[in-house]
Amino acid sequence: MLLPPLARRLLAPLLLAVALAAIAIAGAPGAAHAATPERVVAITPFTANILAQLGVRPVAVASPAAGEQGLSSALNGVARLKLSHPNGPNLEQLVALRPDALFSSPTWRAGTPRIQRLGIKVYDSLDPQRLGTVPIAITKIASIVGKGPQGTALATRVQAGYRGAQKDITRHPRVLLAMGLAQYTLAILRNSWGGDIITAAGGNLVTKEIKPIAGSGQDAVVGNLSNEAVVRMNPDVIIVVPHGSPSDVPTIAKYYRKFAPWRTTKAARTGQIYVPTDDLLLQATSDPAALIRKVRSQYLHN
Repeated sequence: MLLPPLARRLLAPLLLAVALAAIAIAGAPGAAHAATPERVVAITPFTANILAQLGVRPVAVASPAAGEQGLSSALNGVARLKLSHPNGPNLEQLVALRPDALFSSPTWRAGTPRIQRLGIKVYDSLDPQRLGTVPIAITKIASIVGKGPQGTALATRVQAGYRGAQKDITRHPRVLLAMGLAQYTLAILRNSWGGDIITAAGGNLVTKEIKPIAGSGQDAVVGNLSNEAVVRMNPDVIIVVPHGSPSDVPTIAKYYRKFAPWRTTKAARTGQIYVPTDDLLLQATSDPAALIRKVRSQYLHN
């Protein structure tokens, strides 16, 4: 039906606004592919490496910090993003990549609202906190990027791998797993990623009686640890993971390798205090089988 000239003039601005809105919606990051994002950014090593194993090449990944686990060689040539605490990636750099989705973590959650306002879907709870949830995390990531069957196959392989890495354990040394900070030490408890790895590798954690600092969050997997308690528990093996800014880690590591208050423990007397400067016992890796074998061969000797 033809409209009179006056009606057409009155409706023209409205029709133009509707058309512009439709264009904006169609071009907004994540709108066209809300179900299966085609352009993804991964800023945790675990999600980046799992995406690589699924055959998905992110448009960018975060530059690993000093001591952080490495990235798959399949990610060579992928753009690197620097992260700034607590917001994560720079917004201008992120927008320039035109991502549909961002695989993040609670560490960078402060910046999530601003990223979401750009129309970018944010997933920040996919890194597993326990060994047994690695297969679940893999299948979730695979489902998001439209790689369901590949994810199921990968989860099955990874699970079989870490179960196989636990076979033929011949001894179960008593182990203290701790986090070394600049001024004090925390016990890393059984209900943590590191606790699971030590247990899977045949270690018998001596911190069963230590209570967590809090009931939820990161403080739920660590407890206060005095030097007197360490001497009393007298572990066969002590593993201390230094934690702090990258510039402080070497100093913290040197401090704990010759820590005088623990000199009477069996671990100190037999030269079995280990201070790894990577973060493999603090956060999930995409290859837990390799980590279990490393702990067995380098720390527990079983």
